Amino acid sequence: AYVAMIAKINALVKARTGIEHYRHVWEGDFAGENAHALFVVTSYPSAADIYKIGEKLKNYPEMDVLLAELRGTRHLGSSVLYKAVRNDGVYEGGAVFNTSVSCSDEPAYLKALDDLKAIFDANGFKDTKINLYREISGRTTSTHLVVISLPSQLRVAELLDALSDKELLKDWYVTAAKIRTSHANGTYHE
Repeated sequence: AYVAMIAKINALVKARTGIEHYRHVWEGDFAGENAHALFVVTSYPSAADIYKIGEKLKNYPEMDVLLAELRGTRHLGSSVLYKAVRNDGVYEGGAVFNTSVSCSDEPAYLKALDDLKAIFDANGFKDTKINLYREISGRTTSTHLVVISLPSQLRVAELLDALSDKELLKDWYVTAAKIRTSHANGTYHE
């Protein structure tokens, strides 16, 4: 019911702003305390656009009715604003492996992610998309979110099987450990 309401909101947003698929709903799979929780993700061209689009959605009676219905069915959790610093994109209806990290050298970590992508490509995961988002507001213990996107939950599971081979990423982990600390990770699907 919740996802259906988000779909209705997306249709209203599209009618008013022209934005296609405004809200995306992700469910935690193997995500620790976030397993089975739903997350709503929205992408904007800039932080200012959040409020510009919000202004366009004010005084919209149909939207107000849906938002009132949502209030009765959901519990709002924390909210974090991210800035994409590497954006390969995600697969619509796909799955992701997210890792929250604290990064001490963002340019070096971006280079490390390029190296990671090359390792994935050479080992049967050319369909992997790697994204890095810097936390700019609402930060908790981490500074960045790494989102590794694949077309399906099965492909994420296959990637996790490959990552459990300590030899595959041994050198990469040694390099990355110098510039990042991993805090939490989990798998999610749209």
